[in-house]
Amino acid sequence: MLCRRTRVLLVAALCAVSGTVRAVEPQPIPDFAVDKALRPTDAMPERVIQWSHPGVTMTDMVYSTIPGFRALHLDLYRSAAAPAPQPLIVFVHGGGYTHANARAGAAFMDLPAQLAYLAERGYVVASIEYRFSGEAPFPAQLDDLQAAIRFLRSNAARLGIDGARIGSWGMSAGAHLAALNAVHCADDACVQAFAGWFGTYDLPAHLRDTPLDPVVAALFRCGNAGCETGVLEAASPIHHVDRNDPPTLLIHGLHDTLALPSQSERFAKELQDAGVDARLVLIPEVDHGFVGSTPAMTKDALRQALAATFDFFDRVLKGAPSAQVP
Repeated sequence: MLCRRTRVLLVAALCAVSGTVRAVEPQPIPDFAVDKALRPTDAMPERVIQWSHPGVTMTDMVYSTIPGFRALHLDLYRSAAAPAPQPLIVFVHGGGYTHANARAGAAFMDLPAQLAYLAERGYVVASIEYRFSGEAPFPAQLDDLQAAIRFLRSNAARLGIDGARIGSWGMSAGAHLAALNAVHCADDACVQAFAGWFGTYDLPAHLRDTPLDPVVAALFRCGNAGCETGVLEAASPIHHVDRNDPPTLLIHGLHDTLALPSQSERFAKELQDAGVDARLVLIPEVDHGFVGSTPAMTKDALRQALAATFDFFDRVLKGAPSAQVP
């Protein structure tokens, strides 16, 4: 026979075989401490993450608190043995402006390990979050990137950062955002080097090439009428190029079907024609994210891209000779 609960009680009741009810003594709540005000009182917390990379510390910190939105975090990777302020690399993840996170990128199973290795080479690395298109339309995402750079630069002394040597590195949607900031930066958010992986740099051309791509319309809230060309051009890095832009490295897979390699080819040419130090690396037989037809092809493409990117930052931000990725 089943028991029927007639009202909510503070003690539980059990059905016995005989049909009688036996009260169960409530478990006492363990003692705990309270504060004099609502917690947390620190709107910008920092938390060191425990992980298995002993030469590098990884700190989760909030860099932006905007009323009405979630707090935005970044992961900061620093070498435990850094003797002096280091150049900063700001990593901007992809995900079509709709998903992913600061610890994911390309086809890496463990992106934080790669960011930690970059920190071991003599950098502070910040991998940032930003608001997705479902949370806020463009230019919120660009605003967030610039806020992160300002936060890091203004806190350079305590974070071990050389605020005069900052590079940005973006993948896919993150490459578009980082490129736009690189060629059209706001006060205190400029960078001295930019590396873009499989990015989109000319939005009108991208929509002509891939008209079924829904992410741009979602980002700009275009609606059924479509996006205005002028709005898309203003948000396209290729339309803001001038000779004062920072040294740039663009890497793209030749079989990319989500962001065509012509995006990087045309952006690189525009930069070069303006007199900017711009280099282009095209990797054959790999798609978006440098994914090949076999795991070995994917790994080879990622290794090539990493080596080119790390060497680029070493050359531009440290004036160092090339070194291979292990």
